[in-house]
Amino acid sequence: MKRFNLWLSAIALASLTGAPSASAAPTTIKVGLSVTEQHYEFHAMQKFEAYVEEQTNGELQVELYSHTLGNDSEVLEAIKINAAQMNVPAPSVLGGYAKEMRLLELLYVFPDEETASRVADGPWGQKLLETLDPAGFTGLAITNFGFRQISNDIRPIEKLSDLKGLKMRVMQNKATLEAFRALGTNPTPMAFSEVFSALQLGTVDGQEGPYTNTYQERFNEVQKYVSDSAHAYSWAVILIGKKFFAGLPPEQQQIIRDGSRIAVLHMRDAAAKQDAESLQKMIDGGITFTPIPEETRQAIKDAVRPAVEASGKDISESMYQELLEAVEAAQAR
Repeated sequence: MKRFNLWLSAIALASLTGAPSASAAPTTIKVGLSVTEQHYEFHAMQKFEAYVEEQTNGELQVELYSHTLGNDSEVLEAIKINAAQMNVPAPSVLGGYAKEMRLLELLYVFPDEETASRVADGPWGQKLLETLDPAGFTGLAITNFGFRQISNDIRPIEKLSDLKGLKMRVMQNKATLEAFRALGTNPTPMAFSEVFSALQLGTVDGQEGPYTNTYQERFNEVQKYVSDSAHAYSWAVILIGKKFFAGLPPEQQQIIRDGSRIAVLHMRDAAAKQDAESLQKMIDGGITFTPIPEETRQAIKDAVRPAVEASGKDISESMYQELLEAVEAAQAR
């Protein structure tokens, strides 16, 4: 009888403290992704899935959804009502929740991938992730998507004037719009999920994004020309619902953070490799690749510089200045 009473006491204590019982149902984490299952982001999140499930002994079950939960904006709204728990959106999408996120996508801020990664992993990157807190999200990591490149269906880009008049799909943020206007294009913001049909119908002449996205989403099938403009570095942010995350035990929170880091490292390794492979596959498929001459690249930089500086200060003058300092410090390492 004494043992039975002790057992009852233990069960009561567990219910009061929230400790899981052996029969507790696993907690599901639904992750909405806006890439195909062949994309390295999806593969990276599969590594996240395997790590989290193994380290929690199945107490956390991760479910990955490619496109089926909606676009990133729809998934973010679903996270707010706990209909989904995680997303890996672009900063341009997150700019509507935390304007500072738009700083990541300013043109010609990051000179190379190594510098970009150091800034994202450092104090400035962590400060940026914290700007998501008031919107109800916990930022876990900033991950790499590689440099953005221009493709179009009208003409190769060999000089600055070749950009004039092109109807370009661009990311959904004011800074990118202003920069592409400065280049003489007619920029049109639209959801990523709408780009293929817009290119196919001629609603827009071109788009800008990493080679892998261009190839995986089959944009090359409705485009004749692609360049190596490398005008902006492309990112994604691994995030989770703030309330959902806060309700997990600290040890599970840390496992999720560690799993996110594993996903970031995979994406970093895969981004450059898959971009190169994707470009070659597009060339093999018939698209015309035109390297941009160095003098043209400099002319593009000069043309957008005033718009970029104005946008950076408009978004957050202090964080923009800190970003430039972080880039300079990362280059010096």
